[in-house]
Amino acid sequence: MQRIKFVSLCLILGIAFSISLSTFSHSADEVKTVQGNVVCLIPDYESGNVKPVIATGPCDGLPPHQHVLVTPSAVYSLQGLQDGLMKITQSSNRSNVKIAGKVQGSEQTAWVLLVE
Repeated sequence: MQRIKFVSLCLILGIAFSISLSTFSHSADEVKTVQGNVVCLIPDYESGNVKPVIATGPCDGLPPHQHVLVTPSAVYSLQGLQDGLMKITQSSNRSNVKIAGKVQGSEQTAWVLLVE
């Protein structure tokens, strides 16, 4: 049963990621600074869900997980190079942060911030 939940969680995350990358109407060449709260999406394998957490310290010691940046008007999935993402996981500041990157997506699909 636990294996089925894990596979379901992986499929849901994979589908969400695929949809977010499928259609990009925003220019990816322009670097934009986005300000908001970094939220860790910690997987809960027992329930088959993810737990959104604004960490109070570095999260690089937690199981591998996805990060999103929540602003008053949108939610951005944080993707990109390992170095840029490691800076986010090792930072203890998660509230009201500014992250620069290339924005891709649309309001119909999703927003992705490619961190360099």
